[in-house]
Amino acid sequence: MESNFKKIIQKTKAWTQGVEPLSQTFEGALFKDAAWPFMFDESVSVESISPMKKEGLNVSQAALGPSIVTAIKTSEFVAKKDSLSLVLFVGDTFVDGSGEDLLGKMIQAMKLKPNEVNRVTFKEALDDVNDLAENLIRPSAETSDLIDQIKKFKPHIVVSLGATVTNILLGKREKLSGIHGQFFEKSLESGSEKYTYQVMPIFHPDFLVINPNMKRTAWIDLQKVMERVGKI
Repeated sequence: MESNFKKIIQKTKAWTQGVEPLSQTFEGALFKDAAWPFMFDESVSVESISPMKKEGLNVSQAALGPSIVTAIKTSEFVAKKDSLSLVLFVGDTFVDGSGEDLLGKMIQAMKLKPNEVNRVTFKEALDDVNDLAENLIRPSAETSDLIDQIKKFKPHIVVSLGATVTNILLGKREKLSGIHGQFFEKSLESGSEKYTYQVMPIFHPDFLVINPNMKRTAWIDLQKVMERVGKI
């Protein structure tokens, strides 16, 4: 037990000084203010942070500790020939009040290349939509623009950031706490063509800045996206 406490002191000091290798990774930054990022088992090295496969499951960061290891069912990703991007993030504010691009860091950690991802900004007028079901039938100008962006990029997965954009795309009011990290199949029609994609809601990066304890939840959700598009 005494050796464990010494290990905590040593690692904490290295962590706060920024010399601990894990602190220099995106995953380490995510959990800096939210959780103890180390395991006592020294057999787990920093190099083993990347997701690993085991018995047909994708297991998230082993080095982050057993309490947050999450098993995600494996599904085979088949790229669509007409897809211009794998993932489209909608409802983006790009930077928070301090000028930090948290979502940009998340995208980098997801191993998405520039030509595989696009980001669509949030328009405040979307907050004014009251009848969500009717808005899908007769969309507002801002909703039409959002849909046009989806048609333009034809992503395999649309990651909706926050409750407002999520409710707009789903056409109904849902609590984000109850549906985040789930996939919803949606389709769009353009003339005689029908385009199908998946919507995955997550908590907005601005919310994660205010509530750093939720960063872990958002990262677990994004790992599901990574698994769907063949990044893990």
